[in-house]
Amino acid sequence: AGTEPRWVVFALTNRTGEAIERWLTADRYRLNGSQFFHPDLDKGRITRVTPSIGFAPERIASDRTDIFRLSLEPGAVVTFVAELAGETYPHLSLWKVAAFEKKRRNSHLFNGILLGITGIMAILLTALFAANHKAMFPAGALVIWTGLAYLCVEFGFWHKLFNLSVEANAIYRAASEAAFATSLVIFLYIFLSLRLWHTWVRLFFMSWILAQAVLIVLAFADASLAASFARLSFGAIALIGGLFILFLAMRGQSRALSLMPTWLLFAVWLFGMAVTIQGLLSGDMVITAMNAGMVLVLALFGFTVTQFAFQGIDHMGDGPARRFYYNGQAIEGAGASVWFWDARHDSIEIGREVEEALGLSWGTLSGSFDDWLDYLHPADRERFSLMLLGVKEQNGGPVSIEFRMRRSDGSYLWYDLKAHTDDWVKARTLTCVGLLNDITGSKRAQERLMHDAVHDSLTGLPNRQLYFDRLDIAVRRLEYERAVPPAVLFIDLDRFKNINRKFGMGVGDTMLLTVARRLARYMRPQDTLARLGGDQFAILLLSHGSFDEIPLLAERIRKALRGPIRIAGEEVILTSSIGCGLYSGSHCTAEGLHREAEIAMYRAKRMGTDRVEMFKPEMLTVRDDRVALESDLRQAIARGELEILYQPIMRLARNELVGFEAQLRWEHPRLGVINPADFLPIAEQSGAIAELGAFVLDQATREAVRWQKIVPSGEKPLFVSVNVASGKLFREELVVDVRHILSRHKLLPGALRLEVSEAIVMENPEQAADILDTLKALGTGLSMDDFGEGYSSLSYLLRLPFDTLKVNREVVNRRPHQEDDAIILRSIVALAHELDRNVVLQGIESDEDAAYLRSI
Repeated sequence: AGTEPRWVVFALTNRTGEAIERWLTADRYRLNGSQFFHPDLDKGRITRVTPSIGFAPERIASDRTDIFRLSLEPGAVVTFVAELAGETYPHLSLWKVAAFEKKRRNSHLFNGILLGITGIMAILLTALFAANHKAMFPAGALVIWTGLAYLCVEFGFWHKLFNLSVEANAIYRAASEAAFATSLVIFLYIFLSLRLWHTWVRLFFMSWILAQAVLIVLAFADASLAASFARLSFGAIALIGGLFILFLAMRGQSRALSLMPTWLLFAVWLFGMAVTIQGLLSGDMVITAMNAGMVLVLALFGFTVTQFAFQGIDHMGDGPARRFYYNGQAIEGAGASVWFWDARHDSIEIGREVEEALGLSWGTLSGSFDDWLDYLHPADRERFSLMLLGVKEQNGGPVSIEFRMRRSDGSYLWYDLKAHTDDWVKARTLTCVGLLNDITGSKRAQERLMHDAVHDSLTGLPNRQLYFDRLDIAVRRLEYERAVPPAVLFIDLDRFKNINRKFGMGVGDTMLLTVARRLARYMRPQDTLARLGGDQFAILLLSHGSFDEIPLLAERIRKALRGPIRIAGEEVILTSSIGCGLYSGSHCTAEGLHREAEIAMYRAKRMGTDRVEMFKPEMLTVRDDRVALESDLRQAIARGELEILYQPIMRLARNELVGFEAQLRWEHPRLGVINPADFLPIAEQSGAIAELGAFVLDQATREAVRWQKIVPSGEKPLFVSVNVASGKLFREELVVDVRHILSRHKLLPGALRLEVSEAIVMENPEQAADILDTLKALGTGLSMDDFGEGYSSLSYLLRLPFDTLKVNREVVNRRPHQEDDAIILRSIVALAHELDRNVVLQGIESDEDAAYLRSI
């Protein structure tokens, strides 16, 4: 009741004298006649079988076929009614039991062979990808793996593994058909290198692959619909793929040419599948042929891809010829030249590359050993000869040496020779073969690095390290021999920072070069002129006859430095304070001698600058304010005398607080509050600036973290701005300190800003840009301090990663009094906005100033 059952009615007659048994079978899926649209996939075929007489036939368990056991007595005629599970009429067969079992065993054997062949090919292509990382191998393996998955469904392999229901097997059949079609599209795209074509080709195939992949997912929702689209897509794949292959083959692509036979067989197999699915071909042999044909197609796909696995491997094989060929290619690619020495004939042969580099004619360097030595640097000839003589005496051994060879224009190139003698030759036929490499570039780079390490980058004079090294040698030499006792002149330019502030760093550097040239006029070969840093110079004198000459020399230097220097149409006069230190006996050290000259220089400054002072022992008994401050400063942090105040930074547009600038103050127990301008130069010269900078960064960051906890952050958190001292920017410790502080205190990005003055950046813009980029990457904000005070290039301003320009106080304070200054201020603000930079203005102390600045 309530159903519309369908029946198949048939009758059987037993005309024998014995009872007989037959099996009624109905395959749950047959490729023949399964159709393209809404194909007839796996499902049950017979619900039950009812006989006219006798017991109901027994159902035999099977995962791919409905089987019922029919029994007939001798002479009986029995009518059977088979109730069907679906609307379609199934293919019914009546089998002898032994025949059916034999047919099933043969089928299992054949199917196992096909699965084994396909599995081996899939594993082979997968393994090839590990040896040759070309994308075609995983693409080809994907085709065979998906084909293997389809065959496993077709042969009922999944049933044996997962005990699937009939309906579940239909889902996997549709999904495997869709996956096989998808893998073919992916294979075409990768194997034919279509990704290198036009954009529309790449977009078309990406969309096609995505659509095919959707069918795999659709199979789990509607298996019949997914199988319909998957079967129809095979025709599109064969047609479109064939057109692409034909087009590329006509253009000479080797991959397309090799794929043509495989694709032709694939098209033939698809045609056979199509007529079989439509029911134009029937029978079990047709299905077996189609399955075997599929394995053949997959094998051809595998062979087509495999022929490219070792493409490009040298045809010479793995023998000596191949190794010699590769060795020659490596030598040529490395730019090396072969060097050969015959000890018996004392001759040398050299490759043409060296002669070309030296500008010599062909064969000039190939000849006798003496002719070869003529082209070596005189300082290297004896060393080279002794090395080869040692090899000859030891009857072999390694050769490793660096030497210089003369070019045709008289200059020299550096070469590195690494060679070894043949182990099997006898002493009388000793030969040595090696490689000669031009290392001139690396040698010159090494010389530049060594020079820059001990010389000032601006003036080229010895720096502090080289100066102290020579001073120490001069002092120590007096312990072993009678020599000229050293004397030291410590020279400090007076108020040189005003020059930088007025004319800019570029002009300041030019004046320092002028000073260096003037000082060099008074140097003799034994003396050393060094730049200790900033505007300070030192002279180590070793050429004087007596100490009485030192004051006269220092006075001549002082007068020479006073000579006018014409800058920007006006004359600038520099003055200097000079301190003289003289060697006073065996107890005197290099550091002590230099310290005496420095104390004398500071005494000259206190006495009115533009003076020369000779060191006197009583100067040590008079308390020097600078020395005292330096000593007190080193203990100020431990004593808790340093304090950080916070100056508010407001946003004018909304009149709201956005952050603070950290201001360092020193509460000196004797002198009271000391401004940073008074003690930071002392800290920088004494080497305490790094410790002070780390202290300010740590304290300010701790305060900013506290603000984060008690003040709602809104769009952006309150930030703290910390000034970077001039000497700290170019030290690697700054980046390390900032990284450690940010990681330790968990500060929000942008809550820490570093202020760097324009003058500091322009000392070395290239190095400053690298350091600032690193700091920016750590999440810190960057502000150019005192913008408009110094001299900076707009091209560098674009390259430097500052997000804020901080305008000098003087530019802001002069606005109400001079209209020109107002124009400058408006221009700076407009420039900053065009560059997408924020602007911070210092020294706003009235409502009038605030209103005006708000308007611009």
